[in-house]
Amino acid sequence: MARRAGSISSTVVVKPRALDPAEHSGARNATFRFRRLGDRVILTGELGDWMVVDAGQFEDIVAGRIGPGDALHEEMAGKGFLIEALDVEKAVERYRRRHSFVGRSTYLHIVVVTLRCNEACAYCHASREPMSKKGADMSVATAKRVVDMIFKSPSRQIAIEFQGGEPLANFETLKFIVEYAEELNETERRDLQFFLVTNLSLMDEKKLGFLLDHDVLMCTSLDGPAGLHDAFRKLRGGSAHAEAVGWIQRIGEKYRRKGLDPDLWHVDALLTTTQGHFGHAHEIVDEYVRLGIKTIHIRALNPMGFASKTWKKVGYTAEEFLSFWREALDYIIQLNLDGVEIIERGAALFLARILTDEDHGYVDLRSPCGAGIGQIAYDQDGKIYTCDEGRMVARMGDEIFMVGDVDGSTYPEVIAHECVRAIGISSCLESLPGCRDCAYMPYCGVCPVYNYVSQGDFFGQRPTNERCKMNMFALDHLFDILSKGDENVRRVLERWTIQKPRSKGKEELGR
Repeated sequence: MARRAGSISSTVVVKPRALDPAEHSGARNATFRFRRLGDRVILTGELGDWMVVDAGQFEDIVAGRIGPGDALHEEMAGKGFLIEALDVEKAVERYRRRHSFVGRSTYLHIVVVTLRCNEACAYCHASREPMSKKGADMSVATAKRVVDMIFKSPSRQIAIEFQGGEPLANFETLKFIVEYAEELNETERRDLQFFLVTNLSLMDEKKLGFLLDHDVLMCTSLDGPAGLHDAFRKLRGGSAHAEAVGWIQRIGEKYRRKGLDPDLWHVDALLTTTQGHFGHAHEIVDEYVRLGIKTIHIRALNPMGFASKTWKKVGYTAEEFLSFWREALDYIIQLNLDGVEIIERGAALFLARILTDEDHGYVDLRSPCGAGIGQIAYDQDGKIYTCDEGRMVARMGDEIFMVGDVDGSTYPEVIAHECVRAIGISSCLESLPGCRDCAYMPYCGVCPVYNYVSQGDFFGQRPTNERCKMNMFALDHLFDILSKGDENVRRVLERWTIQKPRSKGKEELGR
């Protein structure tokens, strides 16, 4: 048994007792990871299979006091924890499916069309510039080179995500990128999608018409009811909340008029949690429900940009955040049981790894992580970074995550950059101390950029890593819920893992 003294999460190699050859015929070693949750133990396998046993059963497993004919032995065999019952071909196929992203090329391209923003957020990660700032916008010439670089990726899927600042502040360049990418795609024939992350306050009917005509999907921030939202997101001369809510409703109405499925076509929203949100979990969720928003992503702060300077006012510990998140999640589950459909996206991403073998496409929960190989970010001046978080670090004065420039770099040079390689090595969970033996390794991911900012190196130290604690505590809570065996709750959570392509809504209309 390989574990450190006092460890509650580790790896076990079990040798069933061999007292009676007939009783144990065919029994072979089994390998799994485990984590203690009170008087229960979570066992997890390499392919993401899991089961829950009590402390006594766990001791029987470790001591080799189970064998063929025992109910526990049969359950372990069915979950793939015993080599003797392993279907190798099926296991290989499942492993390939769960790690299919490794063989793909970069598909997510984050394009920062401007650094300017008309809102002042206390927790801004992007180190925004004021609207009057000169030279903060991406030029059309640079944008053309960005799109040319994007199409150098051999990926059949291309997702272009507009970030800022506030992208609508440089709408002409955004518009050019969409039209030029569509022009190139007439011959490239890629699966091309566009996403816009916006505060919506600079939206107008003309811009909205273009975005809808070109199927640009939109995501915004909604930090709860007006009092909470406006307390942290300041809009000069108006209410940031009123602007966001007004356009969320207007866009939803436009989708409905087109006959699109509202479960697929709607404005996504996320909550950036500050300590000021603690104690308001129910009213925040109720605001999303009131507006008909189907998904809420309860996101923790990153210690980057302006948030690093205002941390004492807005920040918190992992334990504090998870207490808030658990309260919100439990309320959301109860709402679903009562017939109100709303998903907590952070939980849904973990559940997709726990309950299915499908790749959810989320680059932050991968091994290795998606920086460079799954996503790259283009700043307004054409500099290329491993990811948007890497770009944010550059805005703080450190360009360690810069991997090229659209003016002089080739796509192979960007992808083969030493920083991309270093991030790949430092985010491969199978080789990281504290991760390789963790029961939650099949479902998790690390962020070398976060580690670098918060702990001084790409690898980080798991025992004192706040992001690691958040992931671990969140998974603890999800497994606690699942282990209780409530079938109604299980059906709710399984529904959260279903991924439907947005294009389906258009195909049903014959578009």
